[in-house]
Formats: sequence, C-alpha cells, structure tokens
Amino acid sequence: MSVQPGSDGVPATESADVVVIGGNLLGAMAAIMLARRGVKTVVLEGRPEGREQKVVVGEAITEGSSVFLRHEIGLTDWLMKNCFRKFGFDFLTLPRGGQPVQSFEDCHELMLSTLPLERIPSAFRNLIPTFHVERTSMNRHLVEMSQAEGADYRYGAHVEHVALNEHAQAGGQPHEVRYTRDGEARRIRCRWVVDCSGRRTLLSRQLGLYRQVTSELDTASVWNRFSGVSADPAIWRGFHGIDRRKHTVHMTGPGFWIWWIHQREDLTSVGISWDNERYQPDIKTEDRGFWEMMSKFPPVLEVLRDAQAREPYQYYAHLPYQSERWIGEEGYTIVGDAAWFTDALYSIGIETGCRQLVMGIPMIVAAARGGMPDRAEIAELNQEFQICQRSVLELNRFKYKHAWGSAPTLFQTAVYELGEIAELYYLRNKADWRPDELQKHYRLQWHCPVRRQKLLDFLAASEAAIDLEPQPGAGLMKKALLPSRAAYTATWPLWQTRRGLPRFFQLVRSWAYSERLAQSRRLWPDVLGWMATSPHAVPAFGPPLSAHQKAQTRRREAAGPVHGHADQSGMAP
Repeated sequence: MSVQPGSDGVPATESADVVVIGGNLLGAMAAIMLARRGVKTVVLEGRPEGREQKVVVGEAITEGSSVFLRHEIGLTDWLMKNCFRKFGFDFLTLPRGGQPVQSFEDCHELMLSTLPLERIPSAFRNLIPTFHVERTSMNRHLVEMSQAEGADYRYGAHVEHVALNEHAQAGGQPHEVRYTRDGEARRIRCRWVVDCSGRRTLLSRQLGLYRQVTSELDTASVWNRFSGVSADPAIWRGFHGIDRRKHTVHMTGPGFWIWWIHQREDLTSVGISWDNERYQPDIKTEDRGFWEMMSKFPPVLEVLRDAQAREPYQYYAHLPYQSERWIGEEGYTIVGDAAWFTDALYSIGIETGCRQLVMGIPMIVAAARGGMPDRAEIAELNQEFQICQRSVLELNRFKYKHAWGSAPTLFQTAVYELGEIAELYYLRNKADWRPDELQKHYRLQWHCPVRRQKLLDFLAASEAAIDLEPQPGAGLMKKALLPSRAAYTATWPLWQTRRGLPRFFQLVRSWAYSERLAQSRRLWPDVLGWMATSPHAVPAFGPPLSAHQKAQTRRREAAGPVHGHADQSGMAP
C-alpha cells in the first residue's frame, strides 16, 4: 500500500473502507460480513499472532445467536461437529429456612427441556439448534474464515485513539485510527469504525458515552474451566432420567447464581456471579473468592471434589455498564461488550452483538459505497438500544434482589423469558433470513416501550410469589416443561407451517401464567409438577440406576457436604 503523511508527520496507510477494532468473536464476524460484501476491511487486534484469547464468558449459543451463526456466517456444519448440543435450561434453587442441602435432589428444580422432542424426528428437525461452545476454538475458526474472505488482520496493533471527522460521511476527510505496532506509531484512514474492543470499551469511553452502573445493580463474577469433573450418573440424572448436563444448568440462591456449562467430557465451564451488596468474598486469594462463593451451594463442591482448574481464575469486580448510544451518523458502530454489559445470563451479550451487526452492517456497506447514513434510522436504533439496556438491567436486578433466592419467583420468570424465542422461529430456515424479516423479527430484545412494559408488569406480579415459598418440611418444588409426543400431537398443525411454530412458543410463555396460578390457587392443576414427577409424562431416558449407583448416592449423602476452599493447585479438597 502507498503511504501518506499524517497531520503530525506520522505515516498514515492508504485508507481502508472500514476499520474493525478487536478481532475476536464479534470483530471476526463483522469482518466476515463486510468482506463478503466487497468492503475493504482492516482488523486491528492487540494480541500477537498465535496467542490464544483469554478464557471469556459467553459459552452458550442460544436460539438468537444460533440463527445468526448458521444463516449469516455459515457455521452450521462447524457447530454440529465441534460443539456440544444443548436442549434448554435447568434451574436448581436452594430452599429457604436453612434446610440441609447435600445433593441436587435437596433443591427446588425447574427443567425447561426440548430433549423429549429428539425422539420425534418430524418435530426435532424443526427446532433451532443450540450449543455449548469452547470459545477459543470458535474464535480461532471465525478469524480464519474472515481472513479467507479477504479481511486484513493486523496482530499486535494497539489502538490508542480514534480521530472521528463528523464530515467524513459528507465527503470530508476520513476518520483516522491511531495505533502502535512493533513499537511504531501508525495511522489508518477509513470511512467507518467498528469498535469490537470488548470490556475495554475504547470508543464509548473516548466519546463520553460510557456509564458504569452502580446504584441499580452492583455485581461481580469469577469463573474457570475444569477437567476431571464428576460424571456420576447418580448426580446428573434428573426428571425421567434426563441428563442435566445436556442443558445449561443454573444453580441459584439469595443474591447469586452459578452457571454450569458442559462443553465436552473433559471440559466444563463453571462460574458464579453475586450481588456485591450481599457478599464480599476474599478476592485476594489465588482463586479470587471462587471456592468461598461456591460453598454457598454445597452440591457443587461435591461435583468438583476431584476436578482440576484449567486456567487462572478470571474475575470481574463490577459487571454492568452501559453506553448512551451504539451507532453514530459520523460513521461509527460500537458492538457487543464494547457498548454494554449487564450479566452473563443466557449469554445475552453475544446475541445482542449479532443483532447489532445485522442492523448496522447494511448502513456501513452503504457508507463505504458513498451513501449517507439515515439520521432517523440511527436515532431509532439508539432509542431501541436504550430501552433494551434498561429492560435487561431491570430484569437482572429483579433476579439478584428477588428471584435467585425464591424458587416460585424464579420459576415464573424463567418460563416467561422462554417465550422470547418465539419470534426467532420466523427465522429458523435460511430462506427466511431476509432483510424484511430481519427488520421485523431480529431487533434488540425488549426494544420497544410496549414489550418493555409487559416485562415490567410480569416482574411486578411475580414479586408477590416470594411469599409462596414452601415452608421447611413442606416439600420441594419439582417442575418441568417437557414437550411430549402427546403435546406434539395436540399442537401438530402449528409444527407444519412457518408461522405456526412461533405460536407454539407463545403458548409456552402462557405456562408462566399457568405456573403462577398453580402456585397461588390450590385447585389449579399443577401441570409442570406433573410433567416433572409423573411416570406417564414422558418415557424414561436411559436405564434406571443400578444398585451400586444407588448405594454410592446413599454413601455420598451420608458423608455430608464438602467444605473448604481451593488449595494452591486450584483443586477442591
């Protein structure tokens, strides 16, 4: 490339169309989309070439991320071959009142699983597949894809400043991205900047858009990946013999939740997030308070008894932050964690980044070809972003303050949130991945005032469920939403048309209201309880436990919970 002098004599490489800051997951996907559309794209990645990205959260690919990765990026075969197929969520909640908890069976439980549909091929093939992923390998594969498409990756490039020109889209001087590489100060000129810098939030901070959230929600998190985790069937076998590990497992108690993501036989991601107003673990230890916090949920210590930590423990002292906007008419886009973060729950950060790329890339491509950004559209996108940020923040605040420690409240809201995937079923087929359909069905979650208000109304009503917690000795809440062959037969017409399946999952959301009535009205049928416990609900999965396995379970329970914290090797005692 030819070189032109910058305003202060520092060389400026001949302009690219777009500069992407950060070349991991979202940066690589942005580069793929742009390069495929003929846009000259340069990716500035701070890591040296060959060095793996550090372990990050966001290892569950939900329906909203799945449709993007498969239809837009073309990752279907890779996901099916390299990732662990998951079938929903499992929630295990500590009982109140100080009841002894030695195993998962001593907890309230709600399982939301599509696994029974695996036995019905005509239904199963219509589901949007979801996965647990090992992020370093997926990130690496996406980088290779983007380079194959023609994106220019520059490793070891540390961006120092972005000089935005507000007239760049009107024919004025282009933007300048200033960075250092190999100890040398450099510049690159472009018409558009895409910030995928993650929690560094480079552009958001530079433009004064960044706001750390403290008063509404103050949470922290620590996590690691483990090998040698117990695979004892007696531990993992849930309702009707269903393996809990085939789901993203959430273990919750007052003011905290634990994620358990089984990635392959020798790799499991385990982490915990908590309310800083309630807990102050000793984070100066090598494990950054991991084992101290895990002791709040004793069954986890048993399962990790002989496990080995794979990496240094990762810790964030404060999770949530926001940005005033994510896209500007000057010619910039701030994507994913570079714009905002609230919580790791449901890996919403990845999904939001995917939705931002779908909405932003057409505008970037048009600008690269000389078009002018639509001010009204940008204003609308930023307004929707504000509504989404507030809604997700309020939802997570509700969970930390109320739902994580109350099974009735959590169960209602979890089923209600499951209804969010209904709209994605308009996009389940590649043929449906069209601009007109994406504009209708792939906006940010809870992006409009009406949807936000419905969410808030439901949360307000659910808060009353805290008083419905079973008293000690009254029995545990055991619930499941397991679509059986009978349910499939009853709703068969909905599975046969493109617009029928979204209706099916809208019906799923209605179970949240049914669950509320079952908790508060003695005579209302407890269908979710029946699905969990009745032998007639779904056929059993797997053989029954052997006498030896049952004896192991009894010995483990008799031994009591494991106590203590990690030693210097990172292993539970």
